[in-house]
Amino acid sequence: MGSNITIRRGGWRSTGRRVLSILVAALVAIGLAACGTGPGGGSGEVKDAGAPLKLGLSMPALDTPFFSVLIQEATAAAQAAGGTVVQTTNANRDSGQQVTDIRNLVTAGANAIIAGIADRKAIQPALDYAASRGVPVVVVDDQPAAGPTAAVVKADNYGMGVTAAEKLAELLPQGGKVLHITGGLETTNGRDRANGFNETVQAKFPNLQIIEQTAKWSGPEAGNVMTTVLSQNPDIAGVYLATDTLYLDPVNAALTGRGRLVPAGQPGHVAMVAIDGGVGALNAIRAGTLDATVSQPVNNYAAFGVQYLQEARAGKKLAAGPTEHDSTVVDVEGYLVDQLPAPVVTKQNVDDKGLWGNKAGTSS
Repeated sequence: MGSNITIRRGGWRSTGRRVLSILVAALVAIGLAACGTGPGGGSGEVKDAGAPLKLGLSMPALDTPFFSVLIQEATAAAQAAGGTVVQTTNANRDSGQQVTDIRNLVTAGANAIIAGIADRKAIQPALDYAASRGVPVVVVDDQPAAGPTAAVVKADNYGMGVTAAEKLAELLPQGGKVLHITGGLETTNGRDRANGFNETVQAKFPNLQIIEQTAKWSGPEAGNVMTTVLSQNPDIAGVYLATDTLYLDPVNAALTGRGRLVPAGQPGHVAMVAIDGGVGALNAIRAGTLDATVSQPVNNYAAFGVQYLQEARAGKKLAAGPTEHDSTVVDVEGYLVDQLPAPVVTKQNVDDKGLWGNKAGTSS
């Protein structure tokens, strides 16, 4: 608090006590308000309660098919729930623009919003504004640092890293050097994908020798890392990519330059496992140059995002614990996060029509 309160003895004592009582009551009220509108969910009346769903979609970018498929799946889920999509916005990875976009969605009549966020810290004013107008927001694929949400729906990124480690160990039973190219470790997903992989290798597969380098979600940087590490370690046996949608093409180009991009089963093949499941990764699996990827459950981001918005509009709050769709809702830094399982994709199931990469057209 910025001011000092002096309580005098004698005749002023009762006045001081009254002041303290008022302050305590105010602080309690602020605390209760924070509990209602804090990171775990909004408070107050819901806009257009009982009316059909009018969904707004706030995308951080449309420069990857991931978000195009998310829009497609969310639109289908909204229509299946008897609702409509009132507007879709594209922030072009500008966090300030996304704050404006979400305000515009509310103005356009959205009574619920699904958002993939450009910046987990900068999104707070937009989430606060939506909550103040009675519009619940579900954030997908990442977790905000602050601001109220009805739910967060994302993959279990730590579990994805665990799965990638287990798959790579299966491909390299004799062990060997493995290049681990991480995402941005300042991001929740980047840390979780790295930690899940590293901790699993340390605990279960000590015959894998990990060389870890970050590319900070930059494709060109991933290509540079691959070139440098391969020149210093020509006996690299495996690679783990934190993202195939950003890293696979430049890493493949680096491997091609060294004559190491060869299909599984041929001399010189580098065992490679990735995360995301973009169309380029699925095509590489078909070609045999990528052994496996752990696919993002994008269709479920949309389906359960719409479900949680409908429940929030009906006054039902999300609770921690196991779900009926084979996931677990956990409390992470005050947010209730539905951590969805992610399927491993290999040659055996690469043509599964439910994989988001098979819905993304021909670009990666």
